[in-house]
Amino acid sequence: MSVDIGEGREIVQAFAQEQGLTFPILLDESGGVAQGYRVRGVPTSLFIDRAGVIQARYTGPMNEALIAKHLDQILCEECNDDPKKAEIKNG
Repeated sequence: MSVDIGEGREIVQAFAQEQGLTFPILLDESGGVAQGYRVRGVPTSLFIDRAGVIQARYTGPMNEALIAKHLDQILCEECNDDPKKAEIKNG
């Protein structure tokens, strides 16, 4: 999911179509959501766990390896909190 800050629907739809984006893009035309999440630069990525808690914040472009690293850390922490999840992850 993505949140676009400060642009209107038409601009965002055109960009998404041009780039072939297929994930949901929410609009934050007033910037209130960005302010609430303390976004100081774009792009900013927030990694939010199942409980809705921000576990990691990254400002700047990301590649697959960096995304995987953050996701693995979150999933590993969740496994440590629940032995049943650790069993499932470890196979």
